[in-house]
Amino acid sequence: MDYRRRIEEMVSGIEEMGVDGAIILGPENIHYLTGAPFVRGSYGKVFFVSRGGEASLIVTDLDYQEVSDVVKSAEIVKTDFMEKPLERLRKIAKGSPRLGFEDGVISAALKEKLALEFRLEPLRGLVEKMRERKDSEEIAAVEKAQSINDRALEKAVGNMREGMSEFEIAAELEYYLRKEGGESFAFETIVASGPRGVYPHGMPSARKPSKGDAVVIDFGAKCGGYCSDMTRTIFFGNPSSDAKNAYEAVREAQEKAIHAVSDGVSGKEIDAAARAVLDRGGIGKYFVHGLGHGVGIEIHEAPILGPSNEIPLVPGNVITIEPGVYLPGKFGIRIEDLLVVEQGGMRDLTKYTRDLIVV
Repeated sequence: MDYRRRIEEMVSGIEEMGVDGAIILGPENIHYLTGAPFVRGSYGKVFFVSRGGEASLIVTDLDYQEVSDVVKSAEIVKTDFMEKPLERLRKIAKGSPRLGFEDGVISAALKEKLALEFRLEPLRGLVEKMRERKDSEEIAAVEKAQSINDRALEKAVGNMREGMSEFEIAAELEYYLRKEGGESFAFETIVASGPRGVYPHGMPSARKPSKGDAVVIDFGAKCGGYCSDMTRTIFFGNPSSDAKNAYEAVREAQEKAIHAVSDGVSGKEIDAAARAVLDRGGIGKYFVHGLGHGVGIEIHEAPILGPSNEIPLVPGNVITIEPGVYLPGKFGIRIEDLLVVEQGGMRDLTKYTRDLIVV
């Protein structure tokens, strides 16, 4: 990854804002700008970049060796256990009275402390906007993660059988995600069967799918720090005619939406293509979420594909297309592919079949 280019792009952004530098605390944004490893939920690193392009990554003794081995685009500044990273920031940023900060990341208490020494200006999603458009290396990482998904699901489905619980189904899948090369899981695996399938984010339970049950399986791997995302609905035994008809409608809705994806087309337009199919089938009211979202370092990123997003897609966006219907007391069905937007069209990174599968 060309981290120096990303830092230079960020410098251009803060110059346009008229600030003297920026402080980055979000671990995902630090990873994007420097390649530094991150642990979700950890805010132990501080990245500072000045208007002049000087970049410093401040870390504790705990992370110093690993970060030093990986990061080559910024100066690594070590603090010992007696000095907090933000104390070192005050020294480094002393000549930068106006600092940009990540609104939505920095806490109110920390903002209040920094405001005693610096004039703070929100970055208004500067780094997140940079992350929306993936370069070829990022796309390759996502594609590799998605290929892990495809292989893992194929092997896991081969082991699925009546009598397994949702816990066991998730365990089979997660075993193969690791076995096929996944560095970690992109998010907590979703397995929801039968009437539990109406929970779009249903975590696995001890429930054992019975004959005819639809099982919604939503999962992802991480590779090179980038996520994949995929959903398939598998049937344990032959589905009812209502479930089969709903599955075919969801599949058609997804295919219509996929074929509508191209640069210059808005998320609203693509979402509408899917909804039209489900409305025509009389089940549109059970499609209760947006059609998709961006995927990258985080599993949910911009752009969003939904009824309110009128911003056109651009080449390099990596997005999901995931229509679903959720009929209370009966079943849920969702099918999700991962796509990269290209000039004049798209490329589907998901290779696993969308045909109805019965185990």
